[in-house]
Amino acid sequence: MTDVLDHEELFPPKPGGMVDTARKQRQAEQDQLESLTSAPEPHYRDRIDVPVNDHGADLARARTFSISTTGGNPLVELLGQDNARRNAVVMTLDEPVVISFSQQAAEDPRNAVNAAGLSANGFVLPVNVPVTLSTRSVIYAVATSSTATRVSVMAFSYPEG
Repeated sequence: MTDVLDHEELFPPKPGGMVDTARKQRQAEQDQLESLTSAPEPHYRDRIDVPVNDHGADLARARTFSISTTGGNPLVELLGQDNARRNAVVMTLDEPVVISFSQQAAEDPRNAVNAAGLSANGFVLPVNVPVTLSTRSVIYAVATSSTATRVSVMAFSYPEG
């Protein structure tokens, strides 16, 4: 039986040579990989505290109003000024209404006859079309018809604190 000679014994690598350098590089990469995978995950309390605003769940409120040009309430303030409001969704269910953001614009007489095709001093909201408003200002709805209509509003605000 012949002994099998290892090529390392026949041709030992020279210190600082290509084989030696490649082995050292491979060992260094292996050591680095092991140190990364064996390091324990830092605990939450060991991390640096960074101030974070916890918005939590939105505060939501909803309401439905009934308005008409002849019902005594042709204009309604859907939402007041709210600096914590994120957005609001407005939808009319029966007749178009005009959405305005100031009382002066809402009281414009052209709004009440808008259904006849005349211009309005605000946004004409069609029936069954929800509109999302990202404003913190006052929101008014103005009736455009003598037929009563329901206007629903839903507002989402950030919690205070």
